[in-house]
Amino acid sequence: MEPIPDKRVAQHNALINARFSFVPLQMRLFVALLSRIDFEDVDFKEHFIPLDELVFERRGGSAYEQVDEMCKGLASFTLYIEELEEKTRRRRRKPSYTYIPLMAEAGYRADLGGVVASFNPKIMPYLLQLRESGNFTTAEIQQVLKLKSPQSLRIYWLLKEYADFGKRTISVEDLRFVLGIEENEYPRFSNFKARILDKAQSEIAATDIPFTYELEREGKTVARIKFLFQQLAASATKKTLPGAAEWAEALAQIGVSQRSITTIAHQLENNEYDVGYIAFVVQIVEGQFQKGKIKKPAGAIYKALVEKYLLDDYILASKPRTGAKKELPKATERKLEVAFRLSEVREMYDNPGPYAQRQKRADTFEQHLQQVYLQDGFAVEQREGEEWLVKRN
Repeated sequence: MEPIPDKRVAQHNALINARFSFVPLQMRLFVALLSRIDFEDVDFKEHFIPLDELVFERRGGSAYEQVDEMCKGLASFTLYIEELEEKTRRRRRKPSYTYIPLMAEAGYRADLGGVVASFNPKIMPYLLQLRESGNFTTAEIQQVLKLKSPQSLRIYWLLKEYADFGKRTISVEDLRFVLGIEENEYPRFSNFKARILDKAQSEIAATDIPFTYELEREGKTVARIKFLFQQLAASATKKTLPGAAEWAEALAQIGVSQRSITTIAHQLENNEYDVGYIAFVVQIVEGQFQKGKIKKPAGAIYKALVEKYLLDDYILASKPRTGAKKELPKATERKLEVAFRLSEVREMYDNPGPYAQRQKRADTFEQHLQQVYLQDGFAVEQREGEEWLVKRN
């Protein structure tokens, strides 16, 4: 099984902040196994990782020897990781740490041309069934695969954890600890900056969360690093949402925070709207995003859901359209179409529902028409002397 190109991978935040240090081959095996985990998995599976996924430059027999040596080293590889509350996936109020072996097995198979490996069951709470914890971070596998340095990968995840905030300040001591960099490595900060920070900045610049950083000093000593970043939204929105059981994951993929998803879940449970409204909002926001009207689709989607200012439009769009299909030319009957009378849209605008009355809407009907419909691909058409708003996909 090869990694799915648009797959998202996830880690518990306690694992993101654990202390460990990979060498490049170990990092690639870790990422390869991570990419093969599904959100619904309840236990770890044994996976085969082909050599081409681990070694990019072949140098005779040395590649096989390096992989075999890497597998031997993984037998004793441990994570210094924050313990979770017993029988839960929640983090403790008073953190406690322990050493946990990473792998259950990892062995080079010459007959298969790759590695057979599986994670240690002891780390299941940090990689499996993470939705119930609400304390995890996701990333697109294609973004992760852009990173070549183990330290860059670790810093990438540290920033992704704080993607909603746009900044994260870490003491130099804590960053060294998390990255597993000993005190005698890069004793001069200028070396640490060049080998770790600047290298990570260069690699992560090609991902969805490029960063800059500021150095905070105490006297002449650099004490803290303030990372500044903004998660890019390119290709973040989706044209459709999956079924109700997957709506939360879909919003997470777009970049909506877990805290926001919890609020949306409460509204769904209270029957303030249905899952179809989520799909409707995503479609509208995606159209605005593609046209450059908005820069942060996740925030726009959350605002439209929580404030419900598109709910009346969704209700109108959901009404059965009688008589519309027979008016379509035969050449377009097979196309997916959304159509409703302009007069009904105007009536809804002039007589807003209870949710819309509490929210700021466009000052004029023409502005409302432009913002919600026309810039999302709708066009005005004449049908039997009446104006309709029509969108075909």
